[in-house]
Amino acid sequence: MIFLPELIVVACAVGVLAADLWIDERRRVILAPMAALGLAAAMVALIVAVPQNGSTLGGRFAVDPVGWWFKVFFLLSGLITILLSLDLLDGRVGVRMRGIGFRGEYYTVLLATILGMMVLVSARDLITLYVSLELATLPLFVLAAWRRDNAQSGEAGMKYVIFGAMASACMLYGLGLLYGLTGSTALSAIDHQLRDIPAFWLAAAMLTAGIGFKLTIVPFHFWAADVYQGAPAPVTAYLSVASKGAGLAFAFQILYRMLDGWVAQAAAGVAVFAAVTMTLGNTVAIVQNNIKRFMAFSAISQAGYLIMGFVGGLAEGVPAMLFYLLVYAVTNLAVFACIVWFSNQTGKEQIEDYRGLSRTNPLIALAMMLGLFSLAGIPPLSGFVGKFFLFSIASKAGYHWLVAVAAVNSTISLYYYLRIVRQMYIEPADEGATRLPITPTLAVTLVVLSAALVLMGIIPSLYETISAQTLTWLPR
Repeated sequence: MIFLPELIVVACAVGVLAADLWIDERRRVILAPMAALGLAAAMVALIVAVPQNGSTLGGRFAVDPVGWWFKVFFLLSGLITILLSLDLLDGRVGVRMRGIGFRGEYYTVLLATILGMMVLVSARDLITLYVSLELATLPLFVLAAWRRDNAQSGEAGMKYVIFGAMASACMLYGLGLLYGLTGSTALSAIDHQLRDIPAFWLAAAMLTAGIGFKLTIVPFHFWAADVYQGAPAPVTAYLSVASKGAGLAFAFQILYRMLDGWVAQAAAGVAVFAAVTMTLGNTVAIVQNNIKRFMAFSAISQAGYLIMGFVGGLAEGVPAMLFYLLVYAVTNLAVFACIVWFSNQTGKEQIEDYRGLSRTNPLIALAMMLGLFSLAGIPPLSGFVGKFFLFSIASKAGYHWLVAVAAVNSTISLYYYLRIVRQMYIEPADEGATRLPITPTLAVTLVVLSAALVLMGIIPSLYETISAQTLTWLPR
């Protein structure tokens, strides 16, 4: 049954919500492990029981190697987010800490958005595609505004709703135009020859705006900084990776599944978007002082690198983007694991607050430094390998100017990532600063993520595996 992982996620979400209704306050400690075990079971089912090629429901739900890897990414991101959220529970038995009430509904909402993203990559008609995208998006609005007694969190949720509604309207209008032009909701019925019809270009513009919002592509990035700053730290971590994954999955469905062949003709436009996005993200990040706003603009710049894969051919661009997405998830979540821990222990979110961290918590500082260097693309870390593949694709496609822009931006990014490293390793610690405790779960999570971001750079066999499997993927 190819939708077994989705069924497990649904059952887990219902089970967590039901358990939250029936158990007493102190026993709610089991809710987070329930959600984590549910995602782990879905991951096992995906790896063991789901073939990488197959369809059901009359072809409206299908799995291919690309969709299979996207599901691995979504489940992994959700599982790590739950592990990061554990650290915000007061002694694992309370339900409020620093104004954040992480009850069972939090995990239910998180599981709902993961379900939407998993269905999104398997959708094969316009209706399922749009409904799954909304299922993946609407819960994120709730998560961003989770801290009900915090004005910044409420503002983040409101801004996210407004911009998200605009993006959703644009995407629905674009999909509606495509349906009107073809008279079919099947993705395979959308003929790429529609580009000769003027209405097609309006639909393409609407869909580009929606994809740009999801991927935080300039000029559709305005929501990111405020939402990242206002949302709870684990939610910000999830937004930084899962939202990009959903946006890339939607882009794959539109550009490869529906409009196969058109993306090659739009490569010049994609290159311009990539160059502008990475440049703005890197330059604005330099002047940020809040660590979560800093990571927001870092995420914007990373989106610019990510979409470089669209300028190359299908056989090389798809595995390179999938590999970089997985690398980015592991690396960014490793950095956010440190941010979540520090915010939870101190309540501080300014970059200067990290001064002297290497003297009080050297292992945390080391893990954060590795993650930041990987984001900057320093060899032999995985971020360097991922960027190398993307840069090579752009170069082979003849976009040497884009590679030059990306190389300059990587140098700029090293400067502002070093700002945090400088605070941790060079600046003296505050007088009276002491070692801060860390929970065993968060410590193990951080060790595993740090090891993974190093090993994927030294032994990039994951890219070879993805590349070999996606060669069998057909756009239709």
